[in-house]
Amino acid sequence: MKFYADVHRTKKNSERYRITYSTDGKAFRHVDSFSGIPAGPGDQLFVDTIPPSHTDGAIGLLRRGVGVYYLRRLTLLSKVREELKLPKTARRDIKELMGIEEGLFRRVTEDFLVMRRMILGHRSLLRTHQQLLNEYKSLSEAEKEVMKPTIKSLEVQMEEMAGMIAEEAVKDIRPIIG
Repeated sequence: MKFYADVHRTKKNSERYRITYSTDGKAFRHVDSFSGIPAGPGDQLFVDTIPPSHTDGAIGLLRRGVGVYYLRRLTLLSKVREELKLPKTARRDIKELMGIEEGLFRRVTEDFLVMRRMILGHRSLLRTHQQLLNEYKSLSEAEKEVMKPTIKSLEVQMEEMAGMIAEEAVKDIRPIIG
């Protein structure tokens, strides 16, 4: 069975996500996590996006034997919406997902999702490090001495995260190499 899902931010708390899904485009259900979707082995889930906070739920579906696919380019949905001058709604997005050819979706693996989450964490550390370096340049010598340990700590954390990413990448490559 094919499930189509739209992941969208909630109106009340824009940091939380709500998932609306359907199998036929007529009956719609809402869940707070991918684990709430009643898909089983052999089913397929086509989704517009997988937020990092929902990585564990998507991995849970993969472990249940569900094929999980996400849209390679979200701009496809917005283009269709703009051409038809339609407002954005979860139900309309699901119907648009149903009309998109399957080749435009990417099948995800557990390794891909784990790696993506770690890379996002590293990017966050990198951005914070860059911000601190930019601020560091404008400080007096006394203020710079106070900030040095923080910058050094971030550099150590970035190295640790990079090591974890490298270890995960080796796990992914090892079966290919033999």
